[in-house]
Amino acid sequence: MNYVEEVDKAYDEFQDVYWDFERLVRTTDSLREPDRHLLLIALGELRNLVELLSELPTADSNGRYIDEDFVIGRIQGAAELLREVKSAILEGNPDSLAEEELDIDIRGYVVYVREELLDILKRALERTRQEG
Repeated sequence: MNYVEEVDKAYDEFQDVYWDFERLVRTTDSLREPDRHLLLIALGELRNLVELLSELPTADSNGRYIDEDFVIGRIQGAAELLREVKSAILEGNPDSLAEEELDIDIRGYVVYVREELLDILKRALERTRQEG
């Protein structure tokens, strides 16, 4: 399987998990309205980031400057995070993530990956300059 196919597969899996999770957030009675609202905002940020990651294969048709494992791993990581958050909501386990912090966990992931991505893109630009 080539890079683009792997990214597409990871993105499709994320989309499935995302839509299932968003439906749960919108319909469950176990979330308070302020928590639901914050969670939906965080979900939107995560989805935007994953969409950006999924488009990176087109930034360089040869994939020379893009860390393929980074892109695929972070998309898969986003899907796994949503599975964990969904489980925390469904279980209502006090030892799991507190409902008030679920959006913070998603936003934390977004910030972390965004910073990593910026670093990777800066290095890619530097390599391009050096070769150009």
